[in-house]
Amino acid sequence: MQIEKLTSNLKRKGFKPYFFENKESAVQFVLDLIPNQASVGFGGSMTVKELALDFALANRGNAVYSYDTVTPQNKDRLHQLANSSDWYISSTNALSESGDFVNIDGTANRICALAYGVKNIVYVLGVNKIASDLESAIERARSIACPLNAKRLNKNTPCVSTGECCYCDSEDCICNATLISHHPTRLQQNVYAIIINENLGY
Repeated sequence: MQIEKLTSNLKRKGFKPYFFENKESAVQFVLDLIPNQASVGFGGSMTVKELALDFALANRGNAVYSYDTVTPQNKDRLHQLANSSDWYISSTNALSESGDFVNIDGTANRICALAYGVKNIVYVLGVNKIASDLESAIERARSIACPLNAKRLNKNTPCVSTGECCYCDSEDCICNATLISHHPTRLQQNVYAIIINENLGY
């Protein structure tokens, strides 16, 4: 893996990549990047949970909409608030070296925000999420991230037992919608890719 090649490809495609050697410097960069008065939405992400970005932003006064900082009446309302925020922070299931983000969702609240709803997007990811090409990125999302997330969410799917995607039709399936982001959409103003030289999340 060549970080220089990856960041060059991301820049060519219109993304704003930054590479950090550790999560502490990456977190500080994100805190400096987002204005104090901005609202910030989050999807469910183990990477973001490890970085505790939602708590850091909430503690300094930002309006933050995440599973860990807000107890809404229902999840749909939380998703609506997150998807109408000034900024949205997410990880990604996989990123190809050619600069394509792959995300697979169960309810599609995250990919809705990433594709259209929010103008300022921040992807944060460890180097373990990087795949050699788009096909490998899709395979990584399906064979690594999704089974681990299904297990974490206590879903009754074949992949929880087998550890690999079975392309199931289970009612508990969390692979209901896939987004491949080749470029920022026209609505989006800034899409940052914060790449950290550590293994983070799934």
